[in-house]
Amino acid sequence: MRERFAFPPGTARSLLEEADEEALLLVTCNRTELYGLADPGELARRLVDAAGVEDDRPVFRHGGEEAARHLFEVASGLDSMIVGEPQILGQVKRAMAEARDAGSLGPVLDELARRALQVGRSVRHRTGVGEGLPSIPKVATGLARLVLGDLEGHTVLVVGTGELGRLTAGQLREAGVSRIVVTNRSPEPAEQLADRIGGVAAPFERLDELMVEADVALTCTAAQEPFLSRERVEAVVAGRDGRKLVLIDIAVPRDVDAGVRAVEGARLYDLDDLRGWGSDAVDPEAVEAARAIVDREAADFARWRASRSAVPAIRALHAKAGDILHRELERVSPEDAERMLRFGRRILRKILHDPVVGLREGVAREGEEYLESARELLGLDGEPPAEAKGLERVDPREDSG
Repeated sequence: MRERFAFPPGTARSLLEEADEEALLLVTCNRTELYGLADPGELARRLVDAAGVEDDRPVFRHGGEEAARHLFEVASGLDSMIVGEPQILGQVKRAMAEARDAGSLGPVLDELARRALQVGRSVRHRTGVGEGLPSIPKVATGLARLVLGDLEGHTVLVVGTGELGRLTAGQLREAGVSRIVVTNRSPEPAEQLADRIGGVAAPFERLDELMVEADVALTCTAAQEPFLSRERVEAVVAGRDGRKLVLIDIAVPRDVDAGVRAVEGARLYDLDDLRGWGSDAVDPEAVEAARAIVDREAADFARWRASRSAVPAIRALHAKAGDILHRELERVSPEDAERMLRFGRRILRKILHDPVVGLREGVAREGEEYLESARELLGLDGEPPAEAKGLERVDPREDSG
């Protein structure tokens, strides 16, 4: 089911571009999540339609503060396969860039994603989450050691040029692997990755031969269906003279057919096998401290979002004050007007500060009912004065939302 939601770039782009409002799509090896300002049910429908799934039962939904809390947990590594893994921060940044490029990243989701990055960094800086814990590359290396023992003198074959594959290959190199061979359908990326990790590139057409020679085959391609079938791997194993072959498939969708698990002489590990490895080592107190940060920041984001509804009233208040100021200045001579205008703006800035702060906080705390009462109390129910001038210069920060 996870593979059904591993959208190719064109589908992911369409999900963003076809949104009538803000949208942000976060896709990792373990999740596909669509954030937006639409109803959660509508967002779920878009996902299942894009995946070609008959119903929306595979999709979970969060709204409002719960949606913010979930993304903050994701960015903190609390919802990762390996608790505390750091790659998710880069993936959130990439999701922001793709949404911005598609024109779907508006002020609310931009603020949400920025805060998620801040929360993720804060959790890692202020708690023990992520300290000394194994990442997916470290876990994959541990699995290879479990089967092969000492990795010194062994050969790793990297199939594909994904970032996670590069990190895993580097981890295997640090663990003592002597030789790394990179192959890819397009030769240029393979050559670039080989240079980067100190390996050698080889033609993709030699894949079966390369697998016969390798001890660990690490697959991380963008193929939309498995290209290593049980029959193909059986043929490879038959030419290995009894040497074990470790297959580590970290691609989504998978590169290696699940039937390979039944092939004698081959050991297949995929992302589900990596799930949870190392997470038992997480300090429960660190997780509790991290969740406290997440809860606090999610509530703060909810208050920020609620306070945005106060912006029109704040603008109307500024307009009303600016109008009064300029009408009064019409009573003085032109020689005095400029000096008194500067003085008036300073006074208005100080007078309006507390009402504006109170309006934001009250609306965030009590909602629309508070806003209606405040507008009535401040006399803001009519249209803003047409002759208001210089309003934005009273304090432009108050209009920013």
